[in-house]
Amino acid sequence: MTPEARMQIGETRHEHAATSQVYTYHADYDVDTHAITWSATVRNGADGEWRLDGSIPLSSPGIASVAEEVVRDAVVAQIDALEVDGAGPSP
Repeated sequence: MTPEARMQIGETRHEHAATSQVYTYHADYDVDTHAITWSATVRNGADGEWRLDGSIPLSSPGIASVAEEVVRDAVVAQIDALEVDGAGPSP
C-alpha cells in the first residue's frame, strides 16, 4: 500500500448519547503503510475549540479502505470519553 494524500472530513455534528451535548468537529487524516494518523478540531457551543489527535494501527490492509469511517469513530469515541471522564474539553 502506498501513502495517500492527507484526507479531510468536513464539518460534522455529534450528539453525546448520555448528555445530549452537541459537538461539531472537522478532521484530517493520513493513511500510510502502518497507521492512520488523524487530527480533529472540536467545538461545543460557547465552550471554545480544542484539538484531538490519534493514531490507529493498520492491523489489516482492508482498514485503509474504510479509513474515513474509522477516523469518525475514533473522534466520536474521544469526545464521548471526555464527557464520561468528567474532564470536559481542554482548549
